[in-house]
Amino acid sequence: MQIYFIKDKKYHLSKMEIIDDSKIILKYLKNYKRPSLRALVFAVIFSVLSAITPYVYGRLVDLVNSVPSPSFTIFALLGIWTLTTILSLLFRRMVSLRGGFISIDIFCDFIYEEASHIMNLPLGFHREKKVGELLSRISRASESLRSIIDNIVFWILPQFFSVFVGVVILLFVNWQLSLGAFVVFFLSVLITIYKTSSILRAQNELNKKLDKAFGRLNDSLLNIQTIKSCAAEDFQGERINNVYRKEVAPVFKKVFVAWENATLSQELIFSLGFVGIFGYAIYLMGKNVISTGVLVMFIGYLNLINTPLKSLLWQWLSFQRGMTSIKRARKLLLLKEENYNKDGIVLERVKGKVEFKNVYFRYSRKNYILKDISFLALPGQKIAIVGGSGEGKTTLVDLISLYFTPIKGKIFIDDVEIRKFNLSFLRKIIASVPQEILLFNSTIKDNILYGKPDASNEEVIKAAKAAHIHNFIESLPKKYNTLVGERGIKLSGGQKQRISIARALIRDPKILILDEATSSLDSESERLVQEALDELIRGRTTFIVAHRLSTIRNADKILVLEKGKIVEEGTHNELIKKKGVYWRFYSLQFKVKKDS
Repeated sequence: MQIYFIKDKKYHLSKMEIIDDSKIILKYLKNYKRPSLRALVFAVIFSVLSAITPYVYGRLVDLVNSVPSPSFTIFALLGIWTLTTILSLLFRRMVSLRGGFISIDIFCDFIYEEASHIMNLPLGFHREKKVGELLSRISRASESLRSIIDNIVFWILPQFFSVFVGVVILLFVNWQLSLGAFVVFFLSVLITIYKTSSILRAQNELNKKLDKAFGRLNDSLLNIQTIKSCAAEDFQGERINNVYRKEVAPVFKKVFVAWENATLSQELIFSLGFVGIFGYAIYLMGKNVISTGVLVMFIGYLNLINTPLKSLLWQWLSFQRGMTSIKRARKLLLLKEENYNKDGIVLERVKGKVEFKNVYFRYSRKNYILKDISFLALPGQKIAIVGGSGEGKTTLVDLISLYFTPIKGKIFIDDVEIRKFNLSFLRKIIASVPQEILLFNSTIKDNILYGKPDASNEEVIKAAKAAHIHNFIESLPKKYNTLVGERGIKLSGGQKQRISIARALIRDPKILILDEATSSLDSESERLVQEALDELIRGRTTFIVAHRLSTIRNADKILVLEKGKIVEEGTHNELIKKKGVYWRFYSLQFKVKKDS
């Protein structure tokens, strides 16, 4: 039993949790009680059959030596030997299949549990954590759990039952030999426990290094286009090589040395112990204390005991190492999920009125990013948000979707404070088209459907036409079933933007957030995307995070942020006349355009 004190101020409440190895395993097995019980019963039957076999052929040897010609008893024992061999093989197959199937189902359960929980964690968690490190942690834990269930619960443990049955039979045959076998077994367990601690310490260190290295490798693959555009393949490859060579490899070698030392110790105990027991058995046979058949029987039981004992170190370490990985992954389950407020308010009709009242926000204990933000957006209005880099423009619109919760103040939609809404409902009435579009590595149709999974084909096509992407899709060989590649790498920026717009259109949101969706596009793509955006904006309350001020001249209201505060508010013409912060931004951009 191990105790962890988990405390994280950001994402979950302080919590003391006792994590017991057996309880974790039983937690996942309890959903498969009947198949698990059947598999264990078959495993016990297999173990008993395996334990009977050495006794049978030991008695056969004695009968052959004492009876001059074959007798009915000899043939009966041969028949029993044959039957037990066939039955043990059949039961071994059933145990292997059932245990394997259960372990695979539990593997899937674990992945689902972890993935579902992580997807329900706040956005702030995902912005701080590397995807590759999380994937490495979950992948290793899920495979460890599958291996423990399959190899240890349904295979190794029943084999130790065979050892127990074998030792009991030996006690009746000759207690001195049984005592010797027990001493070897006891010493083997002691050395395994003693040597395990050093291996596990090294393994824990290795796990952390592997997570870091996998995170670096994952980042490289996710940003392969950037790497190639900078011709930085060799540079990035060297960085990955350094992580693995200088950080992972030394710890890996430490684990390997510790493992070999433990294996050597155990092998010495086995070899010397069993040689001593076998020598004593020969001595007893010479004194006519035991027969030749008993010696043969004893050799059979030594082999029966030897197999699980030799695997004891490996399986015990696998179990401990696996449980370490599982517990490390399960710590993620202690992180506090977002409150989806499933019993919260769901409006029958949304108008799209948005109001901020004295809103303050900061990340953790840092200085406030936003201070005393107050404004009103009426249904159907276009609200532009401008300001220098790092002034909190994106943070402000993130608050509308409750990706983050205001520290002070309140935000209202249709006069309802947003924290009172059912969170899923709130986010369904809001759509966002960011500057950098990330698509799923699936078909175009699937990417559009993500906005409304139950939409019909007609709705998908209608949204694509409104987003001015339908004709392009129809020109492709597989049309809507065309794969877009990892992060949409097979598509141009304009094409990805229009698919994202189609995904937003199919949801029919009442509130729209645009993060300068055309700023990185060429002229032709910008024209097509702008036409699609005009279709998307119509009739919706729209917030535009603006980098190019020429795109927001027609906004109903422009909010100018400086040092986290709204320092100016008005239309384009009103703010130009003021000759304040907005006029300074606009003059600077206009001058850059004029000079270019």
